[in-house]
Amino acid sequence: MFNSTLANSRSKILSGVTAILLAATVFAGAAQAASPGEVKARGSAVIGVQMDQFPWGFIDQNGKNDGFDIEIARLIASELGVEPKFERITGQNRIPLLVNGNVDFLVPSMTITEERAKVIQYVIPYSSNDITVWGKKEAAIKGNDDLNKYVIGVNRGSAFEPLLVKVAPPNTQIKRFDDDATTVQALLSGQVDAILGSVTYGLVIDKTGHGAEYERKYKVADNFQGMAVRKGDKEMLEFLTDFVNRRTADGTLDAIYKKWIGVDRPKLPTTLPGVDFTGKQ
Repeated sequence: MFNSTLANSRSKILSGVTAILLAATVFAGAAQAASPGEVKARGSAVIGVQMDQFPWGFIDQNGKNDGFDIEIARLIASELGVEPKFERITGQNRIPLLVNGNVDFLVPSMTITEERAKVIQYVIPYSSNDITVWGKKEAAIKGNDDLNKYVIGVNRGSAFEPLLVKVAPPNTQIKRFDDDATTVQALLSGQVDAILGSVTYGLVIDKTGHGAEYERKYKVADNFQGMAVRKGDKEMLEFLTDFVNRRTADGTLDAIYKKWIGVDRPKLPTTLPGVDFTGKQ
C-alpha cells in the first residue's frame, strides 16, 4: 500500500489536477444521480471503461469490447437486467465524464488515491495492479537498492513515476516514456535494463514472444483499484459495494482476475487511509 509519505509526495504533484477537478464538480452540479432503479427504467447502463489497455479493457479482433473490466461490467449490467453501453475513458477524461454525468459509473482499473477520492466516490477495491519491476533475466535486481546499477524506464505522468523517483537511489538513471506500450518496448529494444510499472507488463512481454528473456524481479508496492460513482450516488454505491462483496465471496472475481491477469487476485482491503468507501463523508 502507498504509505503516508508517498501519499504526501503525490499530493503535491496532483494538487493542481485535484483543484481543476473540484472546479469541474462545481460547474457540473446539475449532473443527475444514477440509481439502480433509474438505470433499470432506462434499460441500459452507460459504463466508463478503457478500450486500449490490454488486458483490462480493449477492442478485440472482431471489433468488440473485451478484457477484465469489460467482463465485470457486463456482469454488473446483467445483474441490473440492462444492456451495457460502453463509453471510452482515458486517464485524462474518466473523472470529468463521471462528474459531468456522461457515464453512470466507472469500471476503470483506476488506482485509488486520496486526491481522487475528494472528487469521486470510490467503491471498495475489486482489483489490484501490483507495481512491479520487470527486467532482463541477467540483471541482478533484487530490491530498490539495486536500481542505480541499471537504466530504469517508466511511464511519465503515471502513478509509477513518482514512486520510482521515491524508492530508487538518488543516482539512478531513469528514462521516461509517453505510455505503457513505449515503456515496455524500451525494455524489449534494449533502451533500458528494467522498467517499473504494471504487473500486466509480463503479459505484454509474453505476447511478443520474448517472455523467456525477461522476468518479474519484485513487487515495489500494492496498487489497489476501485470502481467509482459520483458523490451522492448512494444507491449505486451500495449496489456496487454489494456486488464486489458477493462476487468476492463466491469466487467470481478471483476467477475473472486469474483468467485475464494470469496470477491469483490478492486479498484486497475494504478500508484505506484517507479514503471513504461508505459515502457518508
